[in-house]
Amino acid sequence: MAYCPNCGAYIPDGQVSCLACGFSEQASASAAQASAAAAKAQQQTEDMREVMERHRKLQQEKNRQWAEQEFIRRQAAKEAAEEEYRRRMEEKERAAQSYVNNASGTTGAKRGTGLSGVTGSKVLSVLSYFGLLCILPYIIMPNDKYARFHAGQGLRLMLFSWLVDFASAVTPLAWMIQLARVYFLVKGVMNAAQDKMEPLPGIGTIGKK
Repeated sequence: MAYCPNCGAYIPDGQVSCLACGFSEQASASAAQASAAAAKAQQQTEDMREVMERHRKLQQEKNRQWAEQEFIRRQAAKEAAEEEYRRRMEEKERAAQSYVNNASGTTGAKRGTGLSGVTGSKVLSVLSYFGLLCILPYIIMPNDKYARFHAGQGLRLMLFSWLVDFASAVTPLAWMIQLARVYFLVKGVMNAAQDKMEPLPGIGTIGKK
């Protein structure tokens, strides 16, 4: 004999459910199992959602850190490029200023120490030892100390050459003086070509106090 735990009614032998209220232990157990399974599935869903949310936040933080590092890298690259551009522009400006100074003959390139550094000045200095060409530096580069020095040496050599030509017509021994003139010419040209402000031996200091 069995009685229904739900309503207390008698349940005949062989019956699995209450005839009065319809209660069934098997159905109740199945319902309880289904409810437990649903609760477990919901819990698993919540756990999965929580894991995915943590993963999303972690990925978001990684993306933020990468974006910050990329911004810093690009900013550094931009600053380096700007610095390189400024350096090149300064070099171009210095080169242009040096060219202008050299062209005007006013560059201060240590001519007093034997470094002219100006091609035009050197050419005129070399030409100064060939006769009347010694006046060219006074006309073209009157402010160039280096060119004017060699122009003065060339002027002294030209006057010395006139004296040699006069002596050649008077004495047969003038060929010895001719050798001195050739020596002075070679010496002066070499000094001008080698950026030296060195007076010619003997005649280079004539007229100086």
